[in-house]
Amino acid sequence: MRRFYAALLAAATLAATAGAASAAGDPVRTLPAKSSAALPGYVCFWSEPEEHGPQGGWCYNGAGYAEARPDVKRHAKSFSNQTQDTFYALSFPREGPCLYRTIYGGDWSGNWEWWEKFDGVQRNKPTDCQQG
Repeated sequence: MRRFYAALLAAATLAATAGAASAAGDPVRTLPAKSSAALPGYVCFWSEPEEHGPQGGWCYNGAGYAEARPDVKRHAKSFSNQTQDTFYALSFPREGPCLYRTIYGGDWSGNWEWWEKFDGVQRNKPTDCQQG
């Protein structure tokens, strides 16, 4: 229940700071630093455990690939998927094929084991990457 109320607070805070733009219309959003809950309708990533980070959360709900914001790229210590959709976190190592990790609807981690691999996210399952 705490996560639900925190998500509502995050949505209200984002709506207050977003001006005329609608949250549903933007594929990539940034949550305020004091917000520690994912934006409903998005998959969000933070640079610190338990949905925290000095620059807030970085959230995605788009159709194509989105490269992670610099503070969460290869440093996404936590994530939360507040949708029923499946997303794919991608990693592009210096050597070897790209890797993906499936993030299911409602999936979350307060201490993500894939944090040092995360480069970006997309909605469609990658056909040229290996599961990692």
